[in-house]
Amino acid sequence: MIKVRFLLLFTLLFIFQNCEEKAPTPTKPLQAELLPANAKPIDIIVRTTNSWVEQGRFYLVGICSNPTAEWQKIWLEMVPLNAAGKPVTISKHTSVIISTFSDAVPPTGRTSFYASWPISDFSETPTSYKIKAEMAIQPAPGPILVTTVLNGMKMLTPTVPGQAAVAEGAWFVSSSLSNPLPLVAQHPRLEVLVYGKDGLLWLSTVLNTEDPAFKPIYQTEKEGPMQPGEERPFSLQVYYQGLPQTLREKGIGRVDIFPFEARL
Repeated sequence: MIKVRFLLLFTLLFIFQNCEEKAPTPTKPLQAELLPANAKPIDIIVRTTNSWVEQGRFYLVGICSNPTAEWQKIWLEMVPLNAAGKPVTISKHTSVIISTFSDAVPPTGRTSFYASWPISDFSETPTSYKIKAEMAIQPAPGPILVTTVLNGMKMLTPTVPGQAAVAEGAWFVSSSLSNPLPLVAQHPRLEVLVYGKDGLLWLSTVLNTEDPAFKPIYQTEKEGPMQPGEERPFSLQVYYQGLPQTLREKGIGRVDIFPFEARL
């Protein structure tokens, strides 16, 4: 009788351990909560992508173009790949949801995305990725903000105090933000995209024109909502400090701006 109980206990323990070892991979993507329930598949153009590993993290960045006749808020489902091009898991998920920056991309408009995760989140070190799906909702039409020609100028600093300025410490960018439609743009935002001298996109981030914390690097003649037909000159400094290490090593090649109105 004791032998039978021991065999039963051993069998149950083996089954439990086997279930633990073969726990199923989650069927939903990581960060699935970012995706609204009413989001639907959409055909958009994902381009100018870049991915790399730096200081223990996996980074990716890219641009999405909206070729449809409707306004779109876009999400991407990304699958990380290893050096052999095979999928790897992230936090035990087979894919992850990424949000793009703009709350509403007009027809023929563009937006960008930028994300990173610790290498420890992956089953093995990823070296690239693929876009498994694009999803979107259709927000109401609104103001379309545009920038005029961007002017970029290198800002040099001395490497040794008292000597001539020879090191590139930042980029000074100037342009004008315009609101050409007969609609008030309540919450202007700027997507700032930074390319390296190698021509690759290495950084994209959002500058909140209403946030006082950005005043040291963002200057404009007027703040607040933009009236219909208003044009607002601005300047922006992109400092090397805080940029991805790879971009600091390669040097800034150019800066681009994608403006949009935040939907709060």
